[in-house]
Amino acid sequence: MLSTERKFKIAEMVNRNGGIKTSELSDMFSVSEMTVLRDLASLEKQGILRRVYGGAVSERNMSGEISSTFREKIHTLEKNIIAQKAAQLVKEGDSIFLDASTTSLALAKRLYIKKNITVVTNGLNVINEIQKNNNIRLICPGGEFLYISMNFVGSYTETFLKNLNADKAFISSSGISIRAGVTDPNLLQASIKKIMIENSSQTILLADWSKFDEITLNKVCLLEDVDIIITDKKPGNNYLQFFNRNNKKIYY
Repeated sequence: MLSTERKFKIAEMVNRNGGIKTSELSDMFSVSEMTVLRDLASLEKQGILRRVYGGAVSERNMSGEISSTFREKIHTLEKNIIAQKAAQLVKEGDSIFLDASTTSLALAKRLYIKKNITVVTNGLNVINEIQKNNNIRLICPGGEFLYISMNFVGSYTETFLKNLNADKAFISSSGISIRAGVTDPNLLQASIKKIMIENSSQTILLADWSKFDEITLNKVCLLEDVDIIITDKKPGNNYLQFFNRNNKKIYY
């Protein structure tokens, strides 16, 4: 397992459980405690956790999220596969919503050949990528800026987005479940995604294999509300049957 992926999993476990012992992490990942300590030191510098004697405890921020910079380094292959497929669905003349996810950022990097499209996004990293292409009309709301996730959220952002409509909304999430639907750990970001879904003619969910059967705090929408699902590998038969039963398209 790569160091970056191991640290991501450590961060997830600490945030989920509130804390964990160094010895448990050493056994879990089959690495030395010295390696674990270096990982914890790195995560502490990012404000994700706080080291204590014998382990680490959660240093949760108000959003309960892992930093955008850190998430960009995780599942990059999967995100690139998904982004490549998603880019094919963007047609000339389209107006699209892009949420502030790192998967949407991967998609933004593949829109450089597109012309006569309009992109609406609340993600600063996505904005910085799209602005490189003078052929794309870029619309971005202001609002409260969340440093850890590099996006704009809050009532001002929501009011701005409610006055816009798009042909397609490209949405990512932290969890996908047949029972719980599409979920996100951050209430403010979940609200932004809801508006994008409500104000678009078509909703396209971008989700790698690790998001399936995961449930986080805030519901974004029912899985039935999604029109197209793009993932990197074939999901379980229960999902395939669900999508087929509800006339949903899935690409993998």
